[in-house]
Amino acid sequence: AFCALGRGAALHGPRCGALSGGKRWAAALAALQLMPRLAAPPMDDSKGAMLHNTNGYCAPSRVSDGAESGESKGATVHNWDAHYDRRRTTTKVTKEKAVRKIKLRFVAAMLRRKAPDEKVEESDAVRSLQILKILLLEPINFLLLAAPLGIVGWFQDWGPVVVFCGCFFALMPLAKLLGDATEHLAESLNQTIGGLLNATFGNAVEMIVTVSAIRRHLLGVVKHSLVGSILSNLLLVLGMSFFVGGIRYQDQKFSGAAALINITMLLVGIMSFCLPTVFAFSVETGDILSISRLSAIFVGIGYCAYLVFQLHTHVEVFEDKVEDAEELDERSGSCDALTEGEVEAVLGVPWAMGLLLVSTVCVSFLSEYMVDSISGLVDEWKLSQAFVGCILVPIVGNACEHASAVRMAYCNKVAAAIAVAVGSSTQISMLVMPFAVLIGWIMDEPLDMNMSPMGLSVLFLSVMVVFSIVTDGKSNWLEGFMLMLAYCLVGILYWYTPDSETGGL
Repeated sequence: AFCALGRGAALHGPRCGALSGGKRWAAALAALQLMPRLAAPPMDDSKGAMLHNTNGYCAPSRVSDGAESGESKGATVHNWDAHYDRRRTTTKVTKEKAVRKIKLRFVAAMLRRKAPDEKVEESDAVRSLQILKILLLEPINFLLLAAPLGIVGWFQDWGPVVVFCGCFFALMPLAKLLGDATEHLAESLNQTIGGLLNATFGNAVEMIVTVSAIRRHLLGVVKHSLVGSILSNLLLVLGMSFFVGGIRYQDQKFSGAAALINITMLLVGIMSFCLPTVFAFSVETGDILSISRLSAIFVGIGYCAYLVFQLHTHVEVFEDKVEDAEELDERSGSCDALTEGEVEAVLGVPWAMGLLLVSTVCVSFLSEYMVDSISGLVDEWKLSQAFVGCILVPIVGNACEHASAVRMAYCNKVAAAIAVAVGSSTQISMLVMPFAVLIGWIMDEPLDMNMSPMGLSVLFLSVMVVFSIVTDGKSNWLEGFMLMLAYCLVGILYWYTPDSETGGL
């Protein structure tokens, strides 16, 4: 009705364009039905005595007094009809042209304009392509340009340093793409399957690097890389998350139940390292390899029980219920809006599986080249395998988790940051390490869980420090700074530790 009464303004007015598709065409139909009466020239009520009806028929505005005779009334009506018959005849052509012109302009405007708030339904393929474009155009993906350097350097014998650096930097964005594909695929499936995917592929890069190192008989690099991944997540990733979140917020609160459960599982995993090591130092002629393989099987069963506990029986324990509206600062509004937008944008299952497959293949090839260059890198730079395995190699798999955890803490979602850091350490100790031992068993490689006393001491002390921090359910920037300081101390320790002091690790 508004578009019809507005005449020409309705053709270009913003209110007409703001209507949805069905309402817009209903307004168009109503306007077309009202066009004849709108195009009729109105009369001035002060001068004329006629009243127009919807068909253009003119009737007297008032009846003469009773003193008037019937002939006078009839003559008056006859004169009025004759007058307006002539007027309708002279304006008929103009009226039809005006109505036709307005109709054409109105329909053309309706076809040409699109409501600004009207959402066009896109196909899954188009939406998936747009999301894939966003994922591939992130700034970190520019490090993929280093991949040809590592591959060509490996084939052309440009030296282990060039190959290691090229593959090292290219694996960081590939690890992120692998994680993004896993998350999008988990969002498209049900909760149980999604949780299993995250639990399995959450440390896919570490698994692939582990298999590559076992094939190259670098068993010491395997042990040190897994221990270094645990230390990196517990001290560096968690510490920087607390530090960044504490700088923006004075105190950040979280539910300590999930964190304590993860730390308990982590202690069980470290216990599986300690027992073979203590047995090796206590008994001279013991079958350490058999003990390690059986321990790996039982630890793997324990991790399956942990998944059932997390995904089925006690899901509410791992839901963050502390960060309510009162705890959120106004500055976290943009973070929440961004997070909601990211959740809504889910990559389709075929596209996510394709991205997961391509990323896995690329990570496999680059891991082969990087691991193959470690021996030459150690000889050329005079580094120890302990430092390369504990400090450098874990950066590849933890760089993207590091950025994700820090961003969550910055948005006052410290519970999610703890889940990323401590949960990843739990996966490495109870899933990746048993996986490595069993893969070595299949490949007939003597990979056991016999660690050095120094490595076990560092692991146990790190877990105790994190345990003392998360028990109160609060974090601040000082606790984060202390965790980062502890990681620096570990790095200094491994920098000056030769391979002979770690029992070949």
